[in-house]
Amino acid sequence: MSVDHKKVKKYLENIPYGEDSLPSEIHGKHNQLTINHVVSSLALEADRSLANGDKDSFEKFFEQIRIINRDLEGYKVIKEETAMNLGSGREDRRMFSNYTNTAWEEEYLVENCQVAFSEVDGIDLRPVFSVIMPDKEVLTKDKGSITENWVIKGPEEAQFKLMQQNAVEQSNTVGQPIDFDIDWAISNLFTNENAWKSAVTDKWGGEYFLQSYLKENEEAFVNGQIPDEMLHPDSFNPEFDNRLHIHFANRLKKSFDPDYQTPKEVQEADELMAKTNNEDNQV
Repeated sequence: MSVDHKKVKKYLENIPYGEDSLPSEIHGKHNQLTINHVVSSLALEADRSLANGDKDSFEKFFEQIRIINRDLEGYKVIKEETAMNLGSGREDRRMFSNYTNTAWEEEYLVENCQVAFSEVDGIDLRPVFSVIMPDKEVLTKDKGSITENWVIKGPEEAQFKLMQQNAVEQSNTVGQPIDFDIDWAISNLFTNENAWKSAVTDKWGGEYFLQSYLKENEEAFVNGQIPDEMLHPDSFNPEFDNRLHIHFANRLKKSFDPDYQTPKEVQEADELMAKTNNEDNQV
């Protein structure tokens, strides 16, 4: 899901909140009213309990208020992280990988969300937020579930580009092997789960992996040999699939040796040569 850059940018340019803003007010007036009503009701019950000498009930209501405040502080931090990872609406500053569907986060950020209080982890009256998704489904998340599926771009793309640059620079060294083990380097690069998910879905070194993969395997795709499930980003998980590794290792090998041919390219060249020879013999 692509980010609505204009919506995010406009909101962040005009947002009246600052670092000193209350965590109850950063989600819009409609949500602030709901939050204040719940907290005020709990405070009233706490006062009644204290007046009646019911210390246990007072502690219960006071603890509930404290939990809500702690949750709201956490939501405030998450909202700040969301704005930062969306690049404040600028694509060149975006830190979310394309692997992450940010539809929920976008609506949450710009206050198109609705607060409610529900049981979370066995505790009543925990604030949760709901968003109407593009398919009209209402999706509700608590503080702990918002970030659990985020994939944030890390330093791995820059590391790959540096390896690519090193390979190009060393390609002028006649007869000398490259000074690092390409397959080992790529394997290490993708030990980070976020790294391989970014490599599958984001532009690394000027190209998108999936576009290149489809181009390289166009005939097999057209012939139905590559079903849709083999194109899902998770299907390229290096733990059980080596297509991602092969692609990026081959890019480095070609950077070092422009004449390098993959086994598939060698086979295709041999088949073409055999076909040409066969046609020549028939003339």
